[in-house]
Amino acid sequence: MDGVDALTPDRLASGVGLSPAEFRAHYSSPQRCLQATYDEVSRSIYDDFVGAFAAKSDWRDALRLARDTLLDRMAARPHEARFCFVEVMRGDHELLRRRDASRRRLVALLMSELARRCDQSELFRMQVELLVGAGFRAISGAVEEGDVAELAELGPELESRALVFAPVPA
Repeated sequence: MDGVDALTPDRLASGVGLSPAEFRAHYSSPQRCLQATYDEVSRSIYDDFVGAFAAKSDWRDALRLARDTLLDRMAARPHEARFCFVEVMRGDHELLRRRDASRRRLVALLMSELARRCDQSELFRMQVELLVGAGFRAISGAVEEGDVAELAELGPELESRALVFAPVPA
C-alpha cells in the first residue's frame, strides 16, 4: 500500500513534526488532514493566478505568467505536485469533490478575466475548460513519470498544445 492509502495518523504526524496526540487534536482523520492540505495548496495556486492576472494586462501574457508560476512551484515542491496532481485522484470522494471545485474556480477566474479583456462566448468557456484540463493532464503525467524537476520546462510544450484550445481575444 502506498500513496494516500498508506497515510496513517502516526505517519502524517511524524511528517509534519507533531506527536500523534497533537495530530489528532487538529484533525479527526488522515482524510481531513489531506483535505485541509489540498485546500491550502489549491487556494495558494489560485492566488498565484489572481496575481498573474493583476500583473499583466494581456490575457495570454497573464495566463503564461500564471502557468510558469505554477510549473516553477510544482518543480520546487515535488511532494506537493505529486499530491495535488496524482495522489488526489486516488483520494476519497470529498477530496475528489474539492479537486473538481478548485478546477471550476480556476476556470471561472480565467473566464472572468477573459470577459474583462474581450468579448466572450460559450465557445470560449469550452475552450478554457479544455485548456485547464489539458494543463492538469500534462502536469499529472509528468509528475507520475517522475519528471517533476523538468516541470518548469513544460511551458513551451503546454503553450503549443494550448494554441488549439486557447480563446482568441478580439
